[in-house]
Amino acid sequence: MKRRGHGRVRRGLLLAALVSPPLLGCNQRAIESWLSQSSEAEPSLYSQGGFDRSLAELRKRVPTPIEALSLLVYSDRLVLQARDPAARNNVVQYVIRGGRATDPIPVKLIGTGKLDDNLFPLDAAKVEAIPRLVHEAQSKANIPEGSVARVLLKRNLPESMDIQFRVFVTSQRRDAYMDADQQGNLIESLTPP
Repeated sequence: MKRRGHGRVRRGLLLAALVSPPLLGCNQRAIESWLSQSSEAEPSLYSQGGFDRSLAELRKRVPTPIEALSLLVYSDRLVLQARDPAARNNVVQYVIRGGRATDPIPVKLIGTGKLDDNLFPLDAAKVEAIPRLVHEAQSKANIPEGSVARVLLKRNLPESMDIQFRVFVTSQRRDAYMDADQQGNLIESLTPP
C-alpha cells in the first residue's frame, strides 16, 4: 500500500490512541489498511443503504459470534477490531470499503489491561442506529460547515463497562461529540472534546 504522508499517519496513530483503551493499540499495517483511499465513488456509510450494504458484508465475512473491541465507521469505510476466533488471545481488524472486506489483519495488543474486559458482543449493540445517530449529531451540532467525521462503538472504559456510541462532528472552527447508549439512545448532547 502507498503511504499517504506523515500527517495522515500521525492522525491515524492519534486516532488509534483515542479508539483503543489503555490496553490496546494498532500496528502500522492495520492503520494503513484503513487510511488508504478508495478510488471508487461509493454511497456514504452514513446513509442507510450504504451502511446496510457494508454491515451485510461484515456479517458475511466475520465469523460469529463477533466479539468486538471496537467498530469505527467513516463515510467511506467501516473498521472492525474483533477477537480472532482462531487465536482467542489475539485481535484482528477487518476493513469494509466499497462493499468489500479486506482479509483480517492482526492487531498488536499493548498495555496491562485484560482483553476480555474490553470485548463486547457486537450483536448487543444496535449498530443499525448509526445512520440515524449521524443525522441527529449533524442536526444538533449547530456547527457551521460541520460534518460527522466518524462514529465509534466500544466499551466506555475506564469509566464503565457500558457499550457506547460516540459520534464526532468536526469543522475548521470547532469539534464536538455526541454519546449514545448501545441501543442508540442519546446520553449526552453534543460536547466539545
